[in-house]
Amino acid sequence: MRITKVCPDGDLDQFGGRAMIVKTDRGTFKTPHRVLTSQEFQYKANLPFEPPLNNEISEVVAQFNRTNWGKFMNTNGSFNRRLGTIEFFSDKMAYTIKRFYPQLPSDVMLDDTAIKQLLELQRMSDLDFIAIPNLPSGIRDFDKIVTSFAEEVLSERREPLIYLDMGLEPPVFRERFMTLLSHSDIDTDHIHTVGLIYRPIRKNILNYRLLWENRESSVFFQMSYIPREFTRTTAASTMHLLQKWGIDSFSVRAGNYVPSKPLENDGREPLPKSEVLRRTKRFDPEPLAFRQFHTWVDRGDMLNCSCPVCKDKTVDDFISTYSSEAESYPCQIFNAANRLHEYYCSSDEFKTSRDYIRTGELSEYFKTREGLRKSDLPVQLSLDTWTG
Repeated sequence: MRITKVCPDGDLDQFGGRAMIVKTDRGTFKTPHRVLTSQEFQYKANLPFEPPLNNEISEVVAQFNRTNWGKFMNTNGSFNRRLGTIEFFSDKMAYTIKRFYPQLPSDVMLDDTAIKQLLELQRMSDLDFIAIPNLPSGIRDFDKIVTSFAEEVLSERREPLIYLDMGLEPPVFRERFMTLLSHSDIDTDHIHTVGLIYRPIRKNILNYRLLWENRESSVFFQMSYIPREFTRTTAASTMHLLQKWGIDSFSVRAGNYVPSKPLENDGREPLPKSEVLRRTKRFDPEPLAFRQFHTWVDRGDMLNCSCPVCKDKTVDDFISTYSSEAESYPCQIFNAANRLHEYYCSSDEFKTSRDYIRTGELSEYFKTREGLRKSDLPVQLSLDTWTG
């Protein structure tokens, strides 16, 4: 797969956001856009029916902890199993453009050997993007690395994707980001997309501001590892807040979202079904925020959702439909349905916000969604108003 053109669709405004058209030799798609992850695809296997999971882009997520990372680096069997997993999802999601994201522990340091191992893992599969992880801050000759890596990947008719960690020190992030943009011009045409690893906005505002300042660039910005909720106290959808910074595609962080009881040695113990239902959070598309599922139960609400897993269901219907005595743990099927509800509604909502962005009204859109409004109140006055 090759990206042939990335171009804006509509004007930019001061508030932020951008709508893009990305053309490839396999078709065209539009942004902003939610990516289908392998974990979300796997949820479908837990349901009593098979809803469609249409998308243009997918992300195969490899979750590592300290133990299995060590095995991956030091045993043949672990590498082979990881490759098998990528091949499995690549086959199942063959209708999408596929990328890979290794979700690593924070204390894993990527040296040359580790990066080589991750690259070989991808090149042995049929992924469309070949991604190079965020490189350590002290590495030299970043420009030469970009050139060599991009030329090699492009020669294989695949698309190079170089990740930058949003938590990099601002001078390092700026230098690398601008280097990547410089490789997107017509003379080099090496880089058509940049990968971004989510870190909290409030702690890394200078790096996010740099994205905002370069919204006019014709480069496709893909962000991975995004938490569902913005903060513990603000239940807004993180990825929908992020679109104001000019990011184009978003994938949610993989993890176990079924409430459980912590045990010693980092273990977890399943909770009773009633307790899981009480603690589970459900995506509410109207405010673009999460609220406790029990608030629907307590009020006996209709779900009022037309997504494939919720359509025409009451709260009780939803619970009974997605329950089984054969579950591996309490609420396994319920959790899968809850997460796919989130995927469907969130994906559709990006189509709505796109229309606002194209007409320069993203700030108005933020005002209409309570979760966004409470998390990011737009400034009402322009600089011209302030200066008279």
